[in-house]
Amino acid sequence: MATRPNILFLFSDQHARNVAGCYGDALSPTPNIDRIAAAGVTFGSAYCAAPICTPSRMSLLTGRWP
Repeated sequence: MATRPNILFLFSDQHARNVAGCYGDALSPTPNIDRIAAAGVTFGSAYCAAPICTPSRMSLLTGRWP
C-alpha cells in the first residue's frame, strides 16, 4: 500500500494573509508558521467563500457554497 501523505490545513482567525512572515511581513514574528510553510505548500491566490469564519470553513470542508 502506498504511503499516505501528511496534510495539514491551518485555519486562523482575525488576520489577513500578509501578516505572516512566510508571506513577506517582517514585523510580525511567526516562526512556527514560517517553518511549516517553508517545508510545504502555500497559496498566493485564494478567496474566502463568506465574510465570517463558520460558513467559509464549512464551504472549504464540504466543497459546497455557504
